[in-house]
Amino acid sequence: MKNYDYLNATPETATDAQIEQAQKQIHTALPAKVVTFNPANQTVTLAVQIKQLLMDNQKVDIPPLVDVPVSYPRGGGFCVTFPLQAGDEGMVIFSERCIDGWWQSGHASEPLDIRFHDLSDGMFIPGICSVPNAVKGFFTNGLSLQTLDGATFIRLEEGKITIQGDIVHTGNTNQQGSTTVSEQVMAKNIIGSVDVTAGGISGKSHTHSGVESGNKQTGTPL
Repeated sequence: MKNYDYLNATPETATDAQIEQAQKQIHTALPAKVVTFNPANQTVTLAVQIKQLLMDNQKVDIPPLVDVPVSYPRGGGFCVTFPLQAGDEGMVIFSERCIDGWWQSGHASEPLDIRFHDLSDGMFIPGICSVPNAVKGFFTNGLSLQTLDGATFIRLEEGKITIQGDIVHTGNTNQQGSTTVSEQVMAKNIIGSVDVTAGGISGKSHTHSGVESGNKQTGTPL
């Protein structure tokens, strides 16, 4: 930005300078990093990643933004959540008017302050990142819910769901279709409503040979 020449100002240039100064006070959206995260209120303290330019071309850091609400996907009684850590990147957007009344009450509210597009009214959208922090090994065949290192994931492709990582399950399972297990299964009790077959041998109706000499066989299991 050029320095404003006050000595040679004209009405037009003076107006332009006033407009430019006013525009500097309008905040719309800026990249930011998480400093701290409050999981109870789902708010963050943010460090804005773009410096502010003053009238004399001086570059200054924008002070940390505190108590900024975090945007998580939610609706219809469902939500997706994840904890945020210091250094996580994202975009902070600034409301047109003061959001304090709505944020504290959860109801439609008149603005409690006359400020417009102010740094005090930020809302954080995590995930928008710089090139150095782009997801490594990006999964291109479908939807992936994963850790950043890719070691644990749930991936959805056309007609296929792939899960990698240990699974802890609470509740009943209703399986329709066949199940193939390549390694050992450990369970207290496996119940089949019709039969359980292992290695092609029925658990319900198999018989035993060679228990005693002759052609006699044991009865079916109780």
